[in-house]
Amino acid sequence: MVLAQNVDTKVPGIVVPVYVEGKEFYGNTVADALKSVESGFGAAFMPQLVDARIAASAESRLWQVWWTAPSVQATGRNKAGKPVVVYAHVPNYFSRSENITQAVKNGLVNGAGRLPQEEFQRLLDLEDNANVFVVEYADLQSSDSGLIAVENALQHPQVIPFLGGQERAEAYLAAYERMIGKHIRVYHRNDLGDEPVARLLFLGGLANLSGLDGSDDLNSSARFLGVRGRIAAAGGASQKTGPSLDAVLKATGDFVAHVNQDEMRRRVSALYQ
Repeated sequence: MVLAQNVDTKVPGIVVPVYVEGKEFYGNTVADALKSVESGFGAAFMPQLVDARIAASAESRLWQVWWTAPSVQATGRNKAGKPVVVYAHVPNYFSRSENITQAVKNGLVNGAGRLPQEEFQRLLDLEDNANVFVVEYADLQSSDSGLIAVENALQHPQVIPFLGGQERAEAYLAAYERMIGKHIRVYHRNDLGDEPVARLLFLGGLANLSGLDGSDDLNSSARFLGVRGRIAAAGGASQKTGPSLDAVLKATGDFVAHVNQDEMRRRVSALYQ
């Protein structure tokens, strides 16, 4: 599918549509689906999925089916020991399929994956209210988990960070109300424990009122939107998804002397760390 996303050029009155090649990747497990995306595509984070929906018609598959994003909802404690929940729309520990596979092997906690403490702190340090949002755990747990009125959705502590900022949330809820109705599902779980845990974010389809779900199992089925080309990041900067490491090595291998190939692989691999 081809996605059109309007990008603010920062010049008053001028908005440029950016066209992005999108492909659907489905798997019986999150790790399998994400691994298939990694072969030449980048999985769209939740703000990009939301922007694509806003620009799409109600008949678009973007609205008709549910989607998974590599954005995470992570629950743990900050340096002061205060329980907090992080919504991160940036590359993270669980945006890599091998880490999800390992988390499943290690054992999930009510469906959430154990997140290294240093990764949780790294995400906390990235808080900018554009790509990474931090919500007080108590506020989230005292909020509804289920069906809520669209007109009240912006007051729910999960909605703005889940969607990627207030302006995007306002635009999405307006599109949602026009196309679907006056109620939307917002789900979350009590994930606080002795160590940080995280889940990927799930955007429901028409069958479940396009819910904003932060309670999905890390070993469930998944459907990612793989993108190529330029697409606006949550904070407004543009990013470009590049070829995978395997694709680069395959394309260049025939042009490098055999004696130098191990060194070339080492140096190129370092660029993908």
